Amino acid sequence: MYRTFVLLIFISAILFVSAVAGQSVSVSGQVKDAAGMPVAGAVVVLRNQSTGLERLTNTDGEGRFSFSGLAKAKHLVTARANGFANKSESVDGNRTDILFTLYPAIIAAEVSVTAARTEIASIDTAVPLSVIDREEIERKNINTVGDLFRGLPGTSTTNEGAFQVRPRIRGLESNRVLILVDGERLNNSRTSAQSGIEPGLVETSQIESVEVIRGSGSVLYGTDALAGTINIITRDTPQRRESGFRFGGILNTFYSSNEKGRRANLEVNGSGKLFAFRVSQSLDRFDNYLAGKPGTIDVARLRADDLQITDDGEILNSQSHGSNSQGTLRFFINDTNTAKVNYERRRSANVGSAGLAGANTGVNGMTGVFNGFFPFSNRDRVSARYDTAAVNKYLQLVTVKAFYQTQYRNFSNILTVPSVPPYFPGLYQFSETVTDTKTSGFDLQSNWIFGKHNVIAGTSYFLDDNSDRRMTVSSTTSYSPNRTIRYTRSVPNASLSNIAFFVQDDFRVTDRLRLTGGFRFDRFKTASEPTTNFAVDPRLTQQQIEQLGITGLDQGLKVTNAAYTGDIGVVFALTDNVSLSARIGRSFRTPNISERFFTDAASAEGFLVGNPSLLPETGLNFDTSAKFQVKRLRGSVTYFNNYFKNFLATQITGIRIAQPPPRAPIDVYQTRNVRTARIQGFEAELETTYKISLGYLTPYGNFSYLRGDDVDQDQPLDFISPYRTNAGFRWQNFGKNYYIDYNARIVGKQKRLSVGYLIPVNDGPEPGYVTHNIGGGYYFRKERYNFSINLGVSNLFDRFYSEQFTYAPARGRSFTIGTTWAIK
Repeated sequence: MYRTFVLLIFISAILFVSAVAGQSVSVSGQVKDAAGMPVAGAVVVLRNQSTGLERLTNTDGEGRFSFSGLAKAKHLVTARANGFANKSESVDGNRTDILFTLYPAIIAAEVSVTAARTEIASIDTAVPLSVIDREEIERKNINTVGDLFRGLPGTSTTNEGAFQVRPRIRGLESNRVLILVDGERLNNSRTSAQSGIEPGLVETSQIESVEVIRGSGSVLYGTDALAGTINIITRDTPQRRESGFRFGGILNTFYSSNEKGRRANLEVNGSGKLFAFRVSQSLDRFDNYLAGKPGTIDVARLRADDLQITDDGEILNSQSHGSNSQGTLRFFINDTNTAKVNYERRRSANVGSAGLAGANTGVNGMTGVFNGFFPFSNRDRVSARYDTAAVNKYLQLVTVKAFYQTQYRNFSNILTVPSVPPYFPGLYQFSETVTDTKTSGFDLQSNWIFGKHNVIAGTSYFLDDNSDRRMTVSSTTSYSPNRTIRYTRSVPNASLSNIAFFVQDDFRVTDRLRLTGGFRFDRFKTASEPTTNFAVDPRLTQQQIEQLGITGLDQGLKVTNAAYTGDIGVVFALTDNVSLSARIGRSFRTPNISERFFTDAASAEGFLVGNPSLLPETGLNFDTSAKFQVKRLRGSVTYFNNYFKNFLATQITGIRIAQPPPRAPIDVYQTRNVRTARIQGFEAELETTYKISLGYLTPYGNFSYLRGDDVDQDQPLDFISPYRTNAGFRWQNFGKNYYIDYNARIVGKQKRLSVGYLIPVNDGPEPGYVTHNIGGGYYFRKERYNFSINLGVSNLFDRFYSEQFTYAPARGRSFTIGTTWAIK
C-alpha cells in the first residue's frame, strides 16, 4: 500500500501544470572589493525564494548589475567572484541601491538549502550552520569528506583511515547525526549505534558543497537528526543555455605522500536549451597510513591494546580502495518545469579497520588478536526529481523526489588467541557478516506564500528493507582441519518504514523581525519475520528470555511508534549587518533494526540480544546566536543547551549463558534506554580582512566549548571534547591568483570523565594536542578554461597524537597536491 501511495503522489506531482502572473519589479546594484574598487565580471544570481527560479548576469566594468521584469516576490541576490567569499542579501520588491562588498573570506558561503528546506541566507536563519563550498574543499586537499569535520566549530571526528572517518556534532556521533546526500537519507536502519554510516560512501570528487546544521533537524528531516544534520550536495549539470549546445569537462587529481594516496576523477558535461548532462568516473587508492613519529612507550602501549603499529609508525590494516561512477540528466521542459534523474555507483574494497590487523600482520615478530575489515562496501543510488514553479498566486513551488538505494557490504573479523599448553589449545574464529539494505523513499514539498507568511509543507516516506547472513568458522588454529562452520543470521529479515507530514512557517512580522515555527508528525513501523538461521540461543532458559523481553523474537514481531516534533524560532535584524536569533525545538531518534533485533555473539566478546521494547531517544534543544558582518569583521557566536532523554546504551544484563566446564559462562548484553543527558556549550567563528601592500590578509578562527553531564548518575558524560580551537590566516594577492594558508588546530585535554571511563585500559584522561598545517595554491581563470593547483603539508611537525576518544593514532605529516583542469 505504501509503494502504491508513493507512485500516485509522484505521478500527480509530475502532471502539475504551471501558470503565473505577477507585478513587475526591478533589482540593481554594484559589487566592490574590500578596497572599494569595482569587481568587473562578477556573477550575480537572483533567485525567487518561493519558486526557485534563477536569473544570472555579470557585472559591467564599473561592477554594476541589474534585473528587470521580475515578479513581485521575495528574492535572494548572491554575488560571486573568483577568489572572494559569496555575499547574499534578501530583497522584497524594487531595490536599486544594493551594494555588495566582497572579501577574500574563509568563513563559508552564506547561503544554505538545508537549514530551511529552501535557499536562505545564513544571516536570515535561526539555525547554526557551516557551509563548505567546492573551492574550499579543493584548497583543503582532504583524503575523505570526513576530514572536513576536524576544523569546523562544534564538530570533531572518530575513526581513522581514508574511508571510515565519521563526524561528531556537539559530542554525538553515529546514528545520532543524520547524513543526507542531495537531501536524501544516507543513514540506514541496520548500522549499529556504535558505528553509523560512513560519509566515505560519497566520493570526494563528486561533492559540490557540504552543509552542516548544528542542533536539532528533526522537524524538517525526522529521525536521527538528534545532534545535527549534514547534507552532502553533489555536483550538478551545467546551467541551461538559451542558444546552442556546449560541451565541457573536468579532470581532478589528488596525491598524498603519507599513505601514497591517489585519486583521479574525469567528468564530461554539456548543456543546451532543452537538457543538460553530466557523467563522471573516479578511482581512489590509499595504502596504510603512518602516524607521527612514535616513541617506544607509545608503540608498546598500543600493541598491548592490540593495535598493530610498526616501529616507524605505520598503522597496519588502514588501507582502502574505491571507485565511483555517476551520471546526471536534467530536462528543461519550460521556464517553470524541470526534471532530473541521477545514478551513482560507489564501490569500496579492502577497507581495513585501522590498527586491527590480527595475527597475520605480515611483519615479523608482530601479532595481534583481533582483525576487522570490509572486503567490500558498496552503494548504488538512483533518484528522480521534478520541480514545477509559479503554479498560482499562492502556490509558488512543488518539488517531488523519489530515490532507491542499496547498501551491500561485508564485515569480516578474525579472532586469534594463541594456545597456552597444556591448559588451552588456542582459539581461531573467523566471522563474516554480509548485510544487504535496500532503501526506497519519496519527498513531496510545496512552497506557499500567504501575505507575510512563507509556508513550506509536505510529506516524506522511506522504507529500509534489510537481510543479513553470517558465517562463523571456529577452530583451535587457522590451519587446523578440525573446525566447525556455523551459518546464522544476527538480524532476522526486517524492515523499518516511516511516513511523515511536516509544515514550517516563516512569518515576516516587520522588515527586521521574523518568526519561524514548524511541526512534524512521524509514524514508524518496524517489522521482522521468521527467518532461516535466526533463532534465540537455545542455551537461554525460558525465564531468562522473559527477563530480557525477547519472547517471540524469532517468530517475527511488529513494533509501531509515533513522534510529534516542533520548533519555534525568532530572527531579529538589529542592523543591516547584525542579526540576533534564538530557537527551541524537539528532536528524536527512533530505535533501528539492529538495536531492536540483533541477537548473536558480539564481534569481540559476550552475547548481544535485541530489545523490541526500546523507546525513542528524544531531545529538547535550545540555540541562541548573533551573526554579524561589520566592515572588515565577520562571524557568529552561539550558545546551546541540549537535554536528552532515553539515551540508548549497551548494558550488561547480569544474565549469563552457561557452558560446559571448563569454559566460563558468557555474559549477555542488551541495548537499553538508560540515560538522561545534558550537553551545552559555546561556539564562535571570526574573521577579518586587511588590505596590505601585497594583497589581502585574512586572519580567521573558530572556538568550541562543550560540557556533557549524565543527569541520572550526576557525573560527566564521556566522549566530549571540552575545548577546540582552529586559528590561522590566509594571504591572497590582489588578482586572486595566488594564496598561502596557515592554520593550527588546538584541542584541550579532557580530564572531566566518568569514573567508569577512568580505568587503566583507557589510559586515563584524553590528552590534548596541537597540530599545524600549511598550504598554498595558484588559480588560472579564463571565461571557458580554468586550472588550479593546491599544495599542502598537514601535521607539519609530524606530531604523534590521537583524536580524542579514537582508538587509532591520527595521520602523521603528509605532503599533498591536488589539481583541477576545467573546460566550460
